[in-house]
Amino acid sequence: TVELLTREGEIEIAKRIEEGIREVMGAIARFPGTVDHILSEYTRVTSEGGRLSDVLSGYIDPDDGIAPPAEVPPPVDPKAVKAEGADDDEEESADSSDEEDEVESGPDPIIAQQRFGAVSDQMEITRKALKKFGRDDKHAIAELVALAELFMPIKLVPKQFEGLVERVRGALERLRAQERAIMQLCVRDARMPRADFLRQFPGHEVDESWTDGLAKGKGKYAEAIGRLQPDIQRCQQKLSALEEETGLKIAEIKGINRRMSIGEAKARRAKKEMVEANLRLVIS
Repeated sequence: TVELLTREGEIEIAKRIEEGIREVMGAIARFPGTVDHILSEYTRVTSEGGRLSDVLSGYIDPDDGIAPPAEVPPPVDPKAVKAEGADDDEEESADSSDEEDEVESGPDPIIAQQRFGAVSDQMEITRKALKKFGRDDKHAIAELVALAELFMPIKLVPKQFEGLVERVRGALERLRAQERAIMQLCVRDARMPRADFLRQFPGHEVDESWTDGLAKGKGKYAEAIGRLQPDIQRCQQKLSALEEETGLKIAEIKGINRRMSIGEAKARRAKKEMVEANLRLVIS
């Protein structure tokens, strides 16, 4: 017989899911524009009378005890409640006010103000440090870490969370597309050995003089590289434009995506374990 998951085991898996999400948020915080976007979304809902629950659902603090999913009461579906009272106007009105009560029981606006205020203040400090020292300086790195620590615990709703993930992943996809194009030009068209390309290209993604050395070299592919140089450089110019647009170096874009992927994988593995445990419970 397969041993069923204990309450402690369920809590442990839930914590691992939360840890994975926190790691994703920490990586996202390092990508320019993401924190600003969420701050603007917070300002929008608070100034225009929107719902905080359109932005976040709570917070993921590592020291908090996380209740297992089985202990969480199922969410009330306002539409279902409304449907049950559709024949009675008074009941519809009551349902509407119930729905408002449910919204009010969402994220505490005072706590949200404190949290987002702290993120906003740190964002300004980080922006000044980046401008003064540059992203590679230890002072700027320390402020970026501090910003990530404040941003990580905010549990965004799926729409907001997925939007930020796609923003970061989109930059990597654009980067990979140009790298693939350059590799095809060098390996497929110029007949440069793949091993040579993989050894020589990293670190020269935006160095348009890189092909000069190849074209003047003694390799059998030198002449072909010289002929394809304008096409290779056009791809490199697109990578330079991506660096300019994001304010990140190619290696930084890859690093942020790598950290994000690690967090996603951790959460995904834990979710899979939770699903399997729930299935065992159903069939037991």
